[in-house]
Amino acid sequence: MSSERGVLLIADDEEMNKVLLARRLKREGFATMDASDGEEVLAKLRTLSPEDRPRIVLMDINMPVMDGIETTKILKSEFASLPIIAVTAGVFLPDEINAHGFDDFCTKPIDFQELMNKIHRLLAPNPNGLLLPKKSLGQNNS
Repeated sequence: MSSERGVLLIADDEEMNKVLLARRLKREGFATMDASDGEEVLAKLRTLSPEDRPRIVLMDINMPVMDGIETTKILKSEFASLPIIAVTAGVFLPDEINAHGFDDFCTKPIDFQELMNKIHRLLAPNPNGLLLPKKSLGQNNS
């Protein structure tokens, strides 16, 4: 799966959330893949070659089978450099999100421009070609 800006994985158990977000991301030049729960996320990432893996995971927190927090802990142990943005309707403090291993977060309903700013920040290489360090979570990056 290829696109101009790469692939993002949308992990959400609500089909309509995945469809709407994928449509908006496609307009921004991204391809998407999706998963309905944490186990599906892990299965997909473990079977993909490094060049086929998504550039970022957009992770819902409340999913059946395996939630986004448990999934993120496992992902960070196996794919430490993979950026993960928590997407949640729940109320979390930035320090809580950070403690669970997420690189950033967006609340539902999603402010799409805010999400795009966070995606661009996480994908922006520094002069050494590495991902930029995280800014303080919850900071307005507009």
